[in-house]
Amino acid sequence: MQIYNTPYLNNSYYYNVQFKKTQAMKSVQSNISNGIEYSMRILGNKVSDVFQSKTSKEITRNIAQLAPAQNSVYLGQLAEISRMYSSNKVIDINIEDGILENLAQKGESTIFIMNHSNQSEDPQMLGVLNTLLTEAYKKVGAEKFPLPKIIMNEDILKTMNPTKRKAFENFGAVGIDANLSGADKSVNTRAFFPLVKDFVRNNCNIFIFPEGRLAVRKDLEMYERFQLGVASLINKILALKKEVTVVPVGFAYGSGKQKNLNAMNIGTPLTIKRDGEATSITEGDILKEKESILYGFFDRHKEEGDVVITLEGKPVVHTDIPYYLKTILSENLEINSKLAAERLNEPFDSTDYELL
Repeated sequence: MQIYNTPYLNNSYYYNVQFKKTQAMKSVQSNISNGIEYSMRILGNKVSDVFQSKTSKEITRNIAQLAPAQNSVYLGQLAEISRMYSSNKVIDINIEDGILENLAQKGESTIFIMNHSNQSEDPQMLGVLNTLLTEAYKKVGAEKFPLPKIIMNEDILKTMNPTKRKAFENFGAVGIDANLSGADKSVNTRAFFPLVKDFVRNNCNIFIFPEGRLAVRKDLEMYERFQLGVASLINKILALKKEVTVVPVGFAYGSGKQKNLNAMNIGTPLTIKRDGEATSITEGDILKEKESILYGFFDRHKEEGDVVITLEGKPVVHTDIPYYLKTILSENLEINSKLAAERLNEPFDSTDYELL
């Protein structure tokens, strides 16, 4: 299965020279932009701290003092802070599909990927998702459950006051260098090593916005904004764990008269497996969307379940797997972000609905 002509395979001298020049220019622009963004974050956090309610401050202090643990006390605190960060919204969610309850019943580590269409409201939607997941663990009576690990730009944590940062870290925040060029690999290696270790042992769920800083580039397609990091992380995990479950979750936000109505679409879990030299993957929601660029491929293999990723009849080598995973995962994420947007266009009746 070969999807997209990948320019990284082009080794011509001209391409390499032009690529390096472009990267150098992007690096300078990125550093300037990051510096401005960092300063704005500091200012924004100071303003936010001034206007934070007493209740929010109390919850933040409680979380900062509570060590993450796989017990009911932490689960309750987790639900409480999730509710705090996801308040004052009516959210239409396909909770009736039972996807989260099925995951909670299995109790295995899962990776959640989410579109990053609204920088200010996405964290609140993540809070909703986490609340629903913790409620699912409580509903199935899970005595042991994976703790949340939320991958985010390290600058977000650095610009917070110490108490708030500690609360976020206890809530599951893991800071990485998210610069588009010149990222500190040593920082990211230190962050990802314990993450992979915990994931393999079914001790954590990973939440990530794969678009990262590129989310603001609305002129780019989802595939172009979708960075390779999560696919590379999955590839590393597959070296130690034979199966990884990934759930795409679409976020969408109302506007105008519907500004208080948001939507979330929890997608069909994708199963990625490693068996020797072969890596296989399920189609997720691609077969539900005939306009998908991958519909034709998975349609030909829909009776197979797990489809082995091949090139010219041979399993794709492990080092190249992230590029194929990126294509399939980004397509599923785009489908679910569109499905979430469609939910906003449907009549919504909140009567008899339980509010989070």
